[in-house]
Amino acid sequence: MLALLALLAVQGSALRAESLLAAGDAYAAAQVMERAVRHGKPDAAAYLLLGRAHYARSVVGRYAALRAFRAAAHLAPDDPAPLYWQTEVGLYLGSDEGERIARDALIALFAAVPDYRDAWSRFRTLFGNADIWRRADAALARHPDSRVALVRRSELALRLEQPERATALLERAERLGETGVESLVLRAEARFLAGDPAGGEAWIARAVARAADDTSDALWDRFWPIASPLERATYDATAPSERPAFFTAFLDRRDPNLLTPENERLPEHFARLAYARRQFRLLHPLSQYHHSAGARARSALRSRELLAELSAAVPGAFLGTPSDRAVAEAGLGPDRRAITEAVVDSTTAYFLAGLDARGLIWVRHGPPQQRLNGTLDALRPLVDGLRLLDMESWVYDTPQGPVSLGFQRASGGAGWGDFLFEPMSARQLRWTRALLRTDHTSQPARLEAPLWLVFFRGAGGFTDVYARVHADTSALALWDRLGRSRARMRGAGVLHASAGPGTYDVGLDFATGADQGRIRGTLVVPDLAAPSLTLSSLLLGAAATLTDRDETLAAMPPDRTFAATGSLAAYAEVYHLRPDSLGLVRYRARYTIARERSLVGRLLHGSEPIVLEFDRETRAGITVAEQLVIDPGRLPAGRYRVSLEVTDLLAVVKSATAATEIVIR
Repeated sequence: MLALLALLAVQGSALRAESLLAAGDAYAAAQVMERAVRHGKPDAAAYLLLGRAHYARSVVGRYAALRAFRAAAHLAPDDPAPLYWQTEVGLYLGSDEGERIARDALIALFAAVPDYRDAWSRFRTLFGNADIWRRADAALARHPDSRVALVRRSELALRLEQPERATALLERAERLGETGVESLVLRAEARFLAGDPAGGEAWIARAVARAADDTSDALWDRFWPIASPLERATYDATAPSERPAFFTAFLDRRDPNLLTPENERLPEHFARLAYARRQFRLLHPLSQYHHSAGARARSALRSRELLAELSAAVPGAFLGTPSDRAVAEAGLGPDRRAITEAVVDSTTAYFLAGLDARGLIWVRHGPPQQRLNGTLDALRPLVDGLRLLDMESWVYDTPQGPVSLGFQRASGGAGWGDFLFEPMSARQLRWTRALLRTDHTSQPARLEAPLWLVFFRGAGGFTDVYARVHADTSALALWDRLGRSRARMRGAGVLHASAGPGTYDVGLDFATGADQGRIRGTLVVPDLAAPSLTLSSLLLGAAATLTDRDETLAAMPPDRTFAATGSLAAYAEVYHLRPDSLGLVRYRARYTIARERSLVGRLLHGSEPIVLEFDRETRAGITVAEQLVIDPGRLPAGRYRVSLEVTDLLAVVKSATAATEIVIR
């Protein structure tokens, strides 16, 4: 009877305490539960409620809450709730002590239940090393028939650089019915790290095909650290059903060799990820720097302008707007708000990736060409011998020349914590921002070769794009501004693609023997279907007779170099000439052949171009072919710029081609 009365008293206290908590009176709720556990029979639920009451107190109570949660866990070792609440205390306390509290509680929780709320995602954000990962693996191993536990253990095996064991665990999970996208991605990662790129790419292909079912964002979790701002925004706006196409294009445009069926960037990416996780993992992920906008604003020096791009509420986008509270915490007036995006009230990209600044750059661009300790700008080194371990500068070679980045330990304050970006000048700031928005393969491509690109009207409002490069074989790809693949072709000779008018990212790879060349850039495809006078590109081929489009394309050398003893055939297409009442069109074709001369050559021989002008009359059509043959010997050896201007004699409008550069030898 006494035991029953004690139980009823505890239950009554619990109901009262819950009501007080709901009303916001955490102190009174804690007092009620303190009396209940002091005078009643020890009960895990009572201690858990006591801990919650202490935890809710605004200033003090976290350590008292921790004691209560530990008492509850002792009384109910198989209940994950008290252990989960211990992680709440640890995450609130932060610092090394808080991390240890949270980490130990989570490992104990895994031994009780392999999958509880967001326990695993919390564990992944905390500092880890080989000993910690082995302890977590041992805890999860207590659930040998749990598919979730096996998948978690495979991820730990990869962190321990044991890809074959990870594969074995995932195969066992698959036999138990595991088919999720996360397990497919882990299978791919294991094969890449085991030195099996073909196997890894095959598993990635399966994961991409199932991307619509990827509710955990397992695929995006591997690739968002190399995404551009536009790609991050596009992913956020992409419906699940469209994600397979998104990832196909995302990976396709990073293929460093369009000539091969495999994507060599995939094994490179996963190797970079593994190295960065090993060498540049955050030491202090719970640092206030990564969670407090005010702390970031106060600690930032020259890197304020970068923090907007390095702050994020979710992995999908780094951009945000400073809150009024964050501006006030940073001591910044309203006039500074527009230029101080550093105080974005969200977590950082460092925290989301689990990497310091060096790791974020390593994943995007790989190893630097130069790495110097003790300075923030290796291109203008001023080495501080007392801070060799606290400052670094990396140099990357770019098409614009070498650029340097500065890194400094500063996430916990001056002189300690994780490495953050610390640009020393506006120049370094621009370089850092540019490298954080781009990514680059380390695959060599040193072959250089001349090439040309020309445009003609295609069917259905499209534009025909033709390309030729002076190499044995070549491949051309076009991606629109949202990253979607719009054209891809490969072969020898002239390559042909059709695309709608607009701006594209273009990839052109070519090879001669074992040597490879690579071009990545932007291409503007003109609108040649507009209902007004327009011209195609001007083709110049080595032919002695009038030729059509295909014949001139085939006769146009990749380097546009012609023999002085041969004929030169010109071909262009004129669109939308106005017809007269008899169905005829009349236009004037004016060819300008300007020789490139040195200053001395212009003084001695003048600089007047050769002009050839013809009045044409022909049967009307949407497309009219303009053709010309220049006999041998009419152009002496030299460099020339050849252009065509067409005047519609009825509509009195003009249009001209861009100049085509040629060499006569």
